[in-house]
Amino acid sequence: MESGALKMAFERKPFLFEEDHLYDDLPFVDRSMGFGHIGHVRAELIWYDFHHMWCPDRKDLATPAFRRELKALVGTLRKGPFISEPALDSFGSTMRPLEVVGDYDIFFKVQSEGYSYFVRCHPMERGHDITIRAYDNALLLPELAGKHELPEACYTALPESGELALLVRNRRRITAYDSDEIQDVRREADMLNEIIGVTRAQEAAMYMGCKHGFDQPCAWPWQYEGLGGHGKQHKEMEAI
Repeated sequence: MESGALKMAFERKPFLFEEDHLYDDLPFVDRSMGFGHIGHVRAELIWYDFHHMWCPDRKDLATPAFRRELKALVGTLRKGPFISEPALDSFGSTMRPLEVVGDYDIFFKVQSEGYSYFVRCHPMERGHDITIRAYDNALLLPELAGKHELPEACYTALPESGELALLVRNRRRITAYDSDEIQDVRREADMLNEIIGVTRAQEAAMYMGCKHGFDQPCAWPWQYEGLGGHGKQHKEMEAI
């Protein structure tokens, strides 16, 4: 579909159990911020009457460019499947995925270069309840690919001693190596982590998990995306 300079296409999105959080209309836990959840649009479509409101989650991601795109998206949907309940029912018959919650819920995704929009349309006694969840692809896509999960193990340059160390998931122990012959420990840790596919954010979360416990929020990798250009950064990790 196209609206001015905006080019998007509806993409059939199967409703997968492991992606339930992308559609859920219940309040999100703090971890949702790691998925790049910008906020959601709540709307009601009753026959031809459409009302909606924007509910922000992360204002830092709601850039002017995003707001323009969201406005264009809602406008395009309003002229298409959301123009009336009959139009939405007709659209749903072609877009409804193989697995749904209930018999009539409609789920689909609209994706642009920078953002993903997950849409849920749920029939009520009168009309449809609609939720459009907006995500920043820079955070969402790596999360879905597992890049924000904790690895089995990784390497780090200990900020307190400068030694090369091995961190193992769910172990509150840091194994340091003799690093006297390594000219640049930080570079060595980066090289080893690159070989096993570990990001700096994952390394930071592993370090904090070893120090403070892997059941603590400080062991969530998405919080350290600032080390690679996104999100916030814990003070204890500034030296890494």
